[in-house]
Amino acid sequence: MKIKKISHLSAIGFSVCVFATSTISIFANISVVQAQKTAKLPQIATVTNITNGDISCYVDLIDSKRKKYQGLYASYDICEKEKTFLNKKVRLFYGLEKVNDCQSAEPCGKSKTVTSIKRMQIVR
Repeated sequence: MKIKKISHLSAIGFSVCVFATSTISIFANISVVQAQKTAKLPQIATVTNITNGDISCYVDLIDSKRKKYQGLYASYDICEKEKTFLNKKVRLFYGLEKVNDCQSAEPCGKSKTVTSIKRMQIVR
């Protein structure tokens, strides 16, 4: 009888181990995906629109190959300098930022981590 209980405990222990390993793997993959997304974003582009939204500032860009990027997250500091950057060619600096994951500006207790434009520098 004790042998059967031990085998059940072994099966449970194995399941917990597999679950923990899978969870760690998922979090590692999320970091890789975010890094890949950052690599695909332009380093230099022209700013075509800046919008001050409920949960973030949003920037639209067009790169030298005429590829458009719409609604990229950006820090609110960038929205405050709309006249400085609009229709200008800029160098972009990205980073990770937590934003509310809500339908409005009202706090809902949820957040998500996104790749965001942290800083822009005009290219002459």
